[in-house]
Amino acid sequence: MSGAAGYDVGGRLVATPEIAGSGRPEVRTVDAFGQRSSPVRADERPGDDSWRRAFAGGLDDFDDTFLERRYHLSGRRGCVNPSSGSGGRLVLDMPCGDDAAVLRARTPLRLDESDELGRVAVVTDAAGPRGKLVLDLVPGTPDRLGPVPPADAVRVVVDDSVAPGKRGAGVMHRFEVVLTRSGVRVLQDGAQVATSPVVPRWREASVLIGVTPPPSYPGRVEIDAVGISGPLQPVDEVIETPLVAGTLRVLEPEEEAPGIGVARAPLRGAPSARLRATVHIGDGGDLNALVAQLGSARVPLRPEVSGWSAAEGGELTVVGDLPGELLAQAGPDALTPFVLRMPGASQAQVLESYLEVPGRSPVKMENAPAEPPPVLPVMTAQFIAVAPNEATLVITLDATSARSVAPVAGFEVYVDSGHAATLPVPGGVGGRHELKISLKGSHNVEVRLRPEDPGRQTDSVWLELSRSSR
Repeated sequence: MSGAAGYDVGGRLVATPEIAGSGRPEVRTVDAFGQRSSPVRADERPGDDSWRRAFAGGLDDFDDTFLERRYHLSGRRGCVNPSSGSGGRLVLDMPCGDDAAVLRARTPLRLDESDELGRVAVVTDAAGPRGKLVLDLVPGTPDRLGPVPPADAVRVVVDDSVAPGKRGAGVMHRFEVVLTRSGVRVLQDGAQVATSPVVPRWREASVLIGVTPPPSYPGRVEIDAVGISGPLQPVDEVIETPLVAGTLRVLEPEEEAPGIGVARAPLRGAPSARLRATVHIGDGGDLNALVAQLGSARVPLRPEVSGWSAAEGGELTVVGDLPGELLAQAGPDALTPFVLRMPGASQAQVLESYLEVPGRSPVKMENAPAEPPPVLPVMTAQFIAVAPNEATLVITLDATSARSVAPVAGFEVYVDSGHAATLPVPGGVGGRHELKISLKGSHNVEVRLRPEDPGRQTDSVWLELSRSSR
């Protein structure tokens, strides 16, 4: 609908024409001034479950809320919070506002001998407006790959620049990566959106599912299903225990370490244990001499991906088997210090570290919090010079990445703290507005966004108008 700044769908305001829900509510377009069009009935996208047959028993609908039994979740603790949503969906809340999460499936992708070698599917809303979905298929069991994947990895990135049509915030879509003898195909809801002539040389790989919510808002990503083709085989069950190093900087071999350790309780009496860590590699460093120090023990760590090279911004998952003396019933209650060491460590940092001990995970996800409340559009403002002593103030209200939008009443413009203009936008959702300003000399200009709900926090943007900016 041309000229629409947003949409009123059965009383709910959204910035894109696609929303999640059932039925056929009335839809009105909303222009930049909050004016509504005549209503029309919404079209509902028909469902199609035939794609599920390609995965036989390898389809996860998240009915089991014991996430760690099937995945390792990598993300900043407290900033990536998993929970169980309605209908069995996995919900990842990211309240810090600038985070990503990576799920490593414990079930590997094993390629077939037919023309279609293998297939991975993810049903998610992650690739909505300004969000991102990254699917990595890589030999070994790394927890993260960072911005530069290994040469033999297959990486598929889907964001709002790759789509047939426009995706709505919070709306589920099915993304599939199909590996064939002639290359890779990427599908959205069954329609092909990208191809590559790459044919993997490996026969087995880990599936890493990276999701990034839109910026500017507290993030929320939902995953409805994950499918991995190929023969099913049992996977080792482990109990994960997060560990926090005494310093997140990788130390030199003999550098003094903080006197901070970790509890030995998860290791006491365990049949075996493994330490896993993901390290951001800085300048230089001898990866062959990377070790973890737990008390007096130094455990060699080896890369989980063969042929990995230390590229700028690289992230490397390493693993080490703990010696038997750390697993004994007798011994200290704590292992102090706990740090990682490497010659020439430079700027290497520990991004994540945890223990894996054989056993069945006892951790069950809690129910997901309620759907986040509507948010105000993000306001930006800039000056565009049009003539000496005259400029155009361009104000843009953008809520395309919000799941639902709180309406605005309008905005006000102040020059040197004095009120200069008011533009009412009753019930507005977004849009672009222009105001011509004629001023001499230098001035401070503030634009204040006014929500319809007086209890909401207002937003403002400060600008400097001077001779050099006109």
